[in-house]
Amino acid sequence: MTPQEMEQEQIRLAPQVIVPDAGQGYFAQEDDVVFALDIHYAENTAHVGLHAQTFHGNTLGRFVARFETEVEYLPGFFAFREAPPLLQMIEQVWATGLTPQLLLVDGHGVAHPRRFGVACLVGLKTGLPTIGCAKETLLRYQGDLPDARGSTLPVLLDGDGVGTVLRTQTGIRPVFVSVGHLISLQESERVILELSGKYRVCDPLRHADQLARAHARHEKIPDATVFS
Repeated sequence: MTPQEMEQEQIRLAPQVIVPDAGQGYFAQEDDVVFALDIHYAENTAHVGLHAQTFHGNTLGRFVARFETEVEYLPGFFAFREAPPLLQMIEQVWATGLTPQLLLVDGHGVAHPRRFGVACLVGLKTGLPTIGCAKETLLRYQGDLPDARGSTLPVLLDGDGVGTVLRTQTGIRPVFVSVGHLISLQESERVILELSGKYRVCDPLRHADQLARAHARHEKIPDATVFS
């Protein structure tokens, strides 16, 4: 796809993303299964880590795989490079018998210039509640974020609140949370904050990142299922 075709596809798909109002949509329960995913690249090889756990923290599985991609990285169109290997990974783990109720993706949801980041594409393709949580923002925000854990600022696009600047640890740089699909922004904030132990990045995504990095370095990963 050309960048122009990617842009038109984002514009076409964005209205299909469901962003419930506060108090509506999916609410995470203690025994719900959460899949958290991250990718590290070595040229055109995507090394994917998936950490599966219950919402209250019991690890259910650790998975790694590699997938080849021919889609180049283009700012604003990351979804088309990142989503295919993420979706393949979710499908393979799902086939083992683990059924997720919630997906966490290292990337953006509707906090995107065209309201369609990688978390939106993953959410639409799977039909599952999906949260995007990123380390950087694609959109500007205003105000000074207080230092205290749990502090927030809105990320706005055309006057709409499309994401949240969230301080997960006191005095530590924030993360950027937005809806991928089927979950409200308020519940997305709660989930990310509740799953954040003592680090900036919430625990499931941090574990997925570690898995992907280790796989990219060709390290042996204890207790991990290796698909490829």
